[in-house]
Order: sequence, then structure tokens, then C-alpha cells
Amino acid sequence: MCVAFPGRVTDVDAVGATVDTEGRRRRASTLLLPDVAVGDWVLVAAGTIVDRLDPDEAVMIRATLLEAIALDATGPAKAAEAAGTSVAAGRER
Repeated sequence: MCVAFPGRVTDVDAVGATVDTEGRRRRASTLLLPDVAVGDWVLVAAGTIVDRLDPDEAVMIRATLLEAIALDATGPAKAAEAAGTSVAAGRER
């Protein structure tokens, strides 16, 4: 599964862009958004910039994804318990 993650464009050249996501710089294609600029907040999926974001939207998406990652790290039973569901029964309590 591929999860899109927000990042900030730090460099743009003729063949793509460098995007900083959580302190990690990655190359991304600008094929879908060729007019991105340094400083833009973008959503990267499968190595391609797929959307431009406003800064508040990027912060909200980032926080939501980090929360989901933290829940996943606790395991299915604890995540289900936090959500008020039962893993064994597969339904709400």
C-alpha cells in the first residue's frame, strides 16, 4: 500500500523536485504539477507530486497520518480498544 504524505518543495529542476518530508529529502516527479515552486507544500504519492496543499492542510494531514502510524504501532487490539471496537467480534461494543 502506498500512503501519500505532505512535504515541502526544497528544489525544482527540469526533471522533478526535491521534497522534504519529516526531515527526509526525496526526489519526486513534477509531471502532474509542472508549475510547483520552492516553498510549496505538496502531497507526494508513489514518487509523484499529486497535489498542492495550503500549509494548514499539510499540518492537519501530517498530524492525522502520524496519529495513524502511532496507533498501528500499538497493535490491532489496542487500536481497536481505543476506537471502541472489538477485534475478535469485529463490531462495536
